[in-house]
Amino acid sequence: MKKRYGISWPYRTRNVYHHHDDRELKDEWQDEVYLHAAQIAQEYKYSNVIDVGCGSGFKLAKHFQSLNTLGLELPPQLQFLQNKYPNMCWQESDFDQPIQFESEIAICADVIEHLVDPDLLLKFLHSLNAQHYVISTPDRSLLYKPWKRRFWGPPRNPSHQREWTFREFRRYISGTFKVLDHKITRRDQATQMIVCSKY
Repeated sequence: MKKRYGISWPYRTRNVYHHHDDRELKDEWQDEVYLHAAQIAQEYKYSNVIDVGCGSGFKLAKHFQSLNTLGLELPPQLQFLQNKYPNMCWQESDFDQPIQFESEIAICADVIEHLVDPDLLLKFLHSLNAQHYVISTPDRSLLYKPWKRRFWGPPRNPSHQREWTFREFRRYISGTFKVLDHKITRRDQATQMIVCSKY
């Protein structure tokens, strides 16, 4: 039986991976997600931050200059990051390889919707043993009306495999993590964010 990852039937996924290259982006998207993560890090006096799927690296550099950071990305973006920010730590994203980094807070901003099997991402995040996780993704119900064809997939964005509604995303994430906070951070960009921890 096909896995639904918390998404209601009869939603249709894409299941063909298209890499999303956002090397040219800065803080146009998800900036408030990183700001919220930075506030958590400050409140709990965290020193170590990992960003899984860090994209251009701009927001990690912008909000966490004074902390120990590790950004994970795929090539060729990895080479771009190493050249753009040579004084920061970057590593190839590989869910099968353990990370030698003691992360206290893990950020995963608008990555999960790109993956054919997001269970692999959640398993990897869980293995990081962070105290807090900040995970964001588009809210499908803010992107399309329920009576529109796109609401039931596949997504308009060709690099998205699937998109969750607010309720579906909480249901999916809570199967692995304890949800501490869940809210819409930018309605005009349809961004929903979950802050969670391990059970």
